[in-house]
Amino acid sequence: MRKLRDNLTRVYVWLLVALSLLTALPLTALGQEKTPARSGPSAAAQTQMKDPAADQDAAPEKRRILSKLGPQTLTPEQEEEAERIRKLGAKYGTDPTAIVGRVQLSSTYRDLPQGGQGIDTVARVDLPFRGNYLLRVDAPVLNWSDPNRPGATSVRGFSDLAITAGWRTYSTPQYAVVLGVISTLPTATETGLSLGKYTVGPSIYTTRFLPRWDSFLSGILRQQVSVGGDPTRKSVNISYAALQINTFWGSHGWSIVQAEWKVDWERSTKSTMTLELELGRNVVGKWGVFVRPGVGIYGQDLPGAYAWNINGGIRYMFQNF
Repeated sequence: MRKLRDNLTRVYVWLLVALSLLTALPLTALGQEKTPARSGPSAAAQTQMKDPAADQDAAPEKRRILSKLGPQTLTPEQEEEAERIRKLGAKYGTDPTAIVGRVQLSSTYRDLPQGGQGIDTVARVDLPFRGNYLLRVDAPVLNWSDPNRPGATSVRGFSDLAITAGWRTYSTPQYAVVLGVISTLPTATETGLSLGKYTVGPSIYTTRFLPRWDSFLSGILRQQVSVGGDPTRKSVNISYAALQINTFWGSHGWSIVQAEWKVDWERSTKSTMTLELELGRNVVGKWGVFVRPGVGIYGQDLPGAYAWNINGGIRYMFQNF
């Protein structure tokens, strides 16, 4: 039974990987190239041989869900709209493939399983350079309490520093792909606030335009693996996959619906899933504020999982220094 569960988990992970990568594949990648029309007598003969009655009786082919999510040819108006929305996503910091700078401060309250509570505050700085490269630094401060924990029931202090280096490898108004490497350092001031390990792993961010919704569909994939640190602490091997739909309301507001799935391979491939909704608004100039409530769907017994949470923050966006 455990082997079957592991196999099903791996299949689900690869399905999420395929769906996320699908958001960035160009038309030629899926073999949807147009075949040029043939001219001459043979082509005319084939046209005359067609049975009009057969065409009328033929039922229209139903488009599958994946074909709707897959690449589509855009009209000039849709290309212009995609470019407009991409610029809004970069301006307000909601496009994960945009190479723009930011300074952001956010705080999250988490209702943890079995009566625990936690508050984490994260300062983020994004530094873009040379057009297609980005360096991100996340500095978190945690404060959590657990009445069921033996010894100290609460702990507070600086947590593990996270550093991300990204490279935008492909970018059009309809598609964009960013490849990156994420690493964390065991810089926490308290043992209970740290993984106790150095970790590193690849990341993929993709975004594609949804012309029918005037929105963007984004896929996010990350892998976190420990490469050193405290030998007494448990090894780290965690996969993250997320899908989100980013919609803009007018020229100042936005919403993001995100589903995130996480698998902990070191804990018998246990998984957890959360669903979050972000509502944000540009308040003045390049300043924006947002609120992001979320709920745990399942797997709340994993470290870092929550029953529900609410996140809020403020960010300032800029092109470069």
